[in-house]
Amino acid sequence: MKKLEKILLFLTILLVVFNLTQLNVYNFLGDENRIALICFILSLCALILILILMISKRIKNRYRD
Repeated sequence: MKKLEKILLFLTILLVVFNLTQLNVYNFLGDENRIALICFILSLCALILILILMISKRIKNRYRD
């Protein structure tokens, strides 16, 4: 399970970086940026959720002993 979490974390970081590169800085509020911006925000949310899951499992294992 730990390997799966690390793989998901790595893929999510790749998604964040990829979506960040798709943003056009010069026309930030343009129509073609809307999808890239939404995907960037959603991938950041997924990254935060995976990190919360990993931290909660660490806390659970610490207090189980």
